Amino acid sequence: MLRVIIINIIIIVLTNCVDGLFNTKGFKSGVQYKDVTTNYGVVRGRVASDGEYFAYLGIPYATPPVATKRFKAPFPPAPWDGVFEANRTVICPQNGKGEEDCLILNIFTPTETIQHSLPVLVYIHGGSFLIGSGPTKGMDFLIKENIIVVTINYRLGALGFLCLGIEEAPGNAGMKDQVAALKWLQGNIANFGGDPQQVTIYGMSAGAASVELLVLSKTSEDLFRRAIAESASATSVWVTDANPIKTALNVASALKFPTITNNMSKLVEYYQQVPANELSEINTEYYNNLTDGTFGFVPCIEGNFNIKQAFLVESPYKMLVKEKFKKVPIMFMFATLEGLYLRSREYYDNNYKDRMEENFLDFMPADLIFDTIEIKKEISKNVKYFYFGNHTVSNDTVVEYLNYFGDYLVLRPLLNSVEIHANNNPAYLLEFAYKGNMGSSERFYENIKIAGHGDIVKHAILYKPLRNEDNEDDKVTVMRVSKIIANFVKFGNPTPTRSSLLPRLWPAVQSNNVSCLYLNSDFDVIEEPYWERKLFWDQLYAKFRRPLRPVDSDLQ
Repeated sequence: MLRVIIINIIIIVLTNCVDGLFNTKGFKSGVQYKDVTTNYGVVRGRVASDGEYFAYLGIPYATPPVATKRFKAPFPPAPWDGVFEANRTVICPQNGKGEEDCLILNIFTPTETIQHSLPVLVYIHGGSFLIGSGPTKGMDFLIKENIIVVTINYRLGALGFLCLGIEEAPGNAGMKDQVAALKWLQGNIANFGGDPQQVTIYGMSAGAASVELLVLSKTSEDLFRRAIAESASATSVWVTDANPIKTALNVASALKFPTITNNMSKLVEYYQQVPANELSEINTEYYNNLTDGTFGFVPCIEGNFNIKQAFLVESPYKMLVKEKFKKVPIMFMFATLEGLYLRSREYYDNNYKDRMEENFLDFMPADLIFDTIEIKKEISKNVKYFYFGNHTVSNDTVVEYLNYFGDYLVLRPLLNSVEIHANNNPAYLLEFAYKGNMGSSERFYENIKIAGHGDIVKHAILYKPLRNEDNEDDKVTVMRVSKIIANFVKFGNPTPTRSSLLPRLWPAVQSNNVSCLYLNSDFDVIEEPYWERKLFWDQLYAKFRRPLRPVDSDLQ
C-alpha cells in the first residue's frame, strides 16, 4: 500500500514538473487550459468550445473609466496577483445594458506548440460607434491559417465620444481606447506566441472607419503594419461630428439635465453623474431620430487642446488629400448591397419609405451644405431622380432605396479612399456579392440574394457554426475569405499564389486602374465598380462639401 502511495506521489510530482515547463494542463483530460504571463499578471485561457484553439477572454488592457475618468483617455490596468481566469465576456454600455468596466481584449491562439512568432490580426467591431463588442467565438478558420486573432472592446456612444474640448472630456476616448489596446499588445502579445512587428488591424463598419482613422492618427505610430477596412472609411458623413458641442447639448436636453448650460465644465459634471446605462439608452433614442447620415456621438476633431494626446487634430478628408498618413498596405472590402442591413430596419420601423417620399430633404447627407434652401431643394430633387427616377420610394424600389444609403454612407467614400492610398502603398479592393447562409438574414429581404453590410466578416469570424450539412458554396466561401484575410496578414498580399481555392491573382489598385476582386460563388477581377454612382456623388461633394472644424472653434 505504501509503495502504491509513493509511486502516485512520484507521478504527481513529475506531472507538475512537465506542466510547469509548458504551462499547459489537461490535454488528455476533460479540462484544457494554458497560462501565459503578461506585464500585469498571469492569465489562463481555455480551449474554445467551437474549435481547436485557446481563448483568453476579458483581459483588461485599461482601468475602468469611471467617475472623473469617464470621458478621458484610458489609464493602464492595475497588476493582479495569482492567476486571472480569462473567461469573462462583457459589453460596454449600449442600449441600456452593459458595464463601464469593459475595456478588455480577447486573444485566440492555436493549441499546437508555437515554434516561431505568428502574425497577429486585431479585429475592431462595428456598430455605429454606438453598439457592439469584440467577438468571443468563431475563430476556428482564421486560427487554422496559423495566425493569432485579437478582438477588443472600446467605449461607445457618449461614453466614448463626448467631445467638449476640455480636460475632463477632450473627445475621442473610444479611439484612444483602441490605441491603448494596441499598445498593450505591443508589450504582451509575444508571450502568447505573437509577433508585435506583424500586427494587422481589421475593422467592419465603424470598426473600418476606426481602422482608417488609426492609419491617419499620429498616436498609433508603429502599433501595426497593415490594415483592412470592411464597409466604411474615415471620410463618411457619420464618422466625424461637425458640431460635438451641439450633440452634447441635444442629448443633455433629452436626459433632462437640471440646467442646459454652455459652461462645458458644468456640462461634463452632469454627464459624469448620469448612470451609464441610462445614458446609453437615451443615446440610442437620439441616434434613431437622425435621418441625415449622422450618428450622434462619434469621433471629433480635437484641435489644439492638449495636442500631444489628441487623437485627431485635422479633418480626415484633408489628411487624405494631403497624404498625411502612415503608408501601410491596406485592403478595402465592400458588399454589393451595402444599404442592406445598414438601413433595412429604418425602412419599416422608422417609416423611412413614406417619410422620404414626403420630404427627401430630411434624408440628404448632412455634410453637403448649400447657400440657400432653393439650391438644396433643387439638388435634393436631382439626387432623388438619380436613384428613383420618376418612381416613388416604395416596395417596388427597395433596391434603389438600399443603394441610395449604401452609396453615400459607405461606397463613395470607400472608393475614394482606396484611390488615395494606392498612390502611396499597396492597396487592394474587394466586392463581396455572395449571399449564402452564413451572413445576416432579415425576413423582409428574403428574396434579395445579394450580400449586405457586414456579411464579409461573418465568413471569417463565424457568428453561426459551419455545419457538415451546409452547402458547398458556403464552405468554399468561408475558406476563401479566411484565406484572403490570413494571406494579407502574413504577406501583405491577399493572393500571393494561385490555388484551386484562389484561382486568380488579385492585382493591387493603381492610380489609373482601379482593379477589384469580385467574390461571389465565382472568383473574378473587375474594373472601377459602380463608378457612375461614385462620380455622381463626387461632383456634389466637390461643390458642396461641408468643412470640419476643431471642437475648440465652438468654444466661445
